[in-house]
Amino acid sequence: MRKTAFILPFLVLSVFAPAQGLFKTIIPSVPVVAGESFRVQYFIEDASVITDFTAPDFQPFKLVAGPDIYPGEKNHQNNFKQSKNYVFTLVAAMPGKYIIPGAIINSNSKLLTSNEVRIEIISKENAIQLLNKEQLQVSEYYLRPGEDVNEKIRQNLFLKIMVDKRSCFVGEPVVATFKLYSRLESKSDIIKNPGFYGFTVYDMIGLGDKQLSTEYVNGRPFDVHTIRKVQLYPLQAGRFTIDPMEVKNKVEFSRSIVNKKTEQKIVEGVLNDEADIPVSGAEIVETEMSTSPVTIDVKPVPEKTKPATYSGATGRFTIMASLEKSILARNEEGFLVITISGKGNFIQLEPPSIQWPGGVEGFSPVVNDSTDKTQAPLKGKRQFRYGFVCGTPGNYLLPAISFSFFDPDSNKFKTVFTSALQVSASTEETKTNLDEEKKTSIAEQSEKTSRIAVGIVMLLVLVILAYWAFRKKDQPPVIVMAEKPVPAAEEVLQGVIILQSAEDKEFYKELFQAIWTYFTNHIELTGSAKNKANLLILLKEKGARKENIDTLSGIFSACEAGMYTNVSLKADREMLLQKTKEVLEEIEKSLF
Repeated sequence: MRKTAFILPFLVLSVFAPAQGLFKTIIPSVPVVAGESFRVQYFIEDASVITDFTAPDFQPFKLVAGPDIYPGEKNHQNNFKQSKNYVFTLVAAMPGKYIIPGAIINSNSKLLTSNEVRIEIISKENAIQLLNKEQLQVSEYYLRPGEDVNEKIRQNLFLKIMVDKRSCFVGEPVVATFKLYSRLESKSDIIKNPGFYGFTVYDMIGLGDKQLSTEYVNGRPFDVHTIRKVQLYPLQAGRFTIDPMEVKNKVEFSRSIVNKKTEQKIVEGVLNDEADIPVSGAEIVETEMSTSPVTIDVKPVPEKTKPATYSGATGRFTIMASLEKSILARNEEGFLVITISGKGNFIQLEPPSIQWPGGVEGFSPVVNDSTDKTQAPLKGKRQFRYGFVCGTPGNYLLPAISFSFFDPDSNKFKTVFTSALQVSASTEETKTNLDEEKKTSIAEQSEKTSRIAVGIVMLLVLVILAYWAFRKKDQPPVIVMAEKPVPAAEEVLQGVIILQSAEDKEFYKELFQAIWTYFTNHIELTGSAKNKANLLILLKEKGARKENIDTLSGIFSACEAGMYTNVSLKADREMLLQKTKEVLEEIEKSLF
């Protein structure tokens, strides 16, 4: 019994363990005026281990808002932990000294409680007395008599751009972060986003992520909103400038309310549509601000040691090759998948060059990305899926594929290789029908259904014949017109030319459909036979030139990448359209 009584207190403590700084309660550091709102924050240092959050009972305070949940930025110096803030807005009706209770979280099956804190609520009369004695830190929402409003805004509301480096190699990312620092009651409208000329842009954080944190500037706490965070991948060597971001603000001040927790709202291009009606005793001041332009020096990679196979990859990568099927039926399309994994400029990687063996015809790849946008450089993989066909039955060896990249950490080029792969093409055709045994079984099981179906079809035929016989009595003789000519390539592409300024996916979808419309008018391809592989084989059998088939395959792949992936394609639309028109006209002249 003694042993049980002695262990019990430790069991109780383990259920509600103290958070020890990982989970804490934060309140304003100055007395709060009765009737005015204030915020209570429950800060969690590492949100990845949290599965549940339970707020306390805030009585006798009135809960007016919350919880508002704000994820913090990942801290690279703290093992990439990401913090989280649960924020509640409260109001105290009466002056006095109160206790704000702690909240409870579930962390790795342990219940942790944050610390209790004491808060003092004072009357408005006491607040004015303390103000006169300069013993109370007054909210910046209060505009003192004679205070310069423009200077107040300049010191308490500003934009910053931060870059992690001002010098880099071609293909090495620069992380640019745009933040709004505020201690004021404000509404901010982004009226101009910066230009990133000379860079490929990858967005990490945007307005929709609602990233809010607290930072101290000259000893004073600021609400900090991360407006935008991007990775910028330079395309070539030189000096490039990140243009300013411009923001329009509407700042509200009061000449009567002494202490009020200020809040901010940030939007893009919609504030002008909102009517601003200040509360009684308040006024609104409009102002504009911008970030400073930032110059980035981009260095070229070393030319002397650059491998012949280098195509612009910068970072640290590995490469792997695999076949979706190693044994193919006659005329069956195979697929070779090349996967490049690691960290670096994935969005700029070019397809590796494949040395197809004699007798194997390869096509341009479809690209698929899987990356982590929170990592800089990007971490993940890019897959290139190459279609190919074997001209004759036999065994073929696909040679090892090399991939070269520049590692900015070691300032050296590196080359990695895949293993060689073997593929076999048999003399058998692809099985499209069921075995005779299965056919017999299915026929026996569905005999009754088939009879009913035949009866329904015959009935429908009789109805249709009767309908046309009835119509024919009252109709004039039918004049047989000459068959409508098949539209030429230029005519089919007219709709695509109009869409040159449309969104990427819409443009590539229209071009893809236009090409299929063209060939459907010339070649009978229906059902499952209507696919790229069959079309290319048919064109080859009809005698189309290999150069035209390769070009057409590349155009199909560019369209598929534009429709189904988020890859930013470098191909010029006008050039792609011209190339499509030329190859269709050449095929038309030689075959149709």
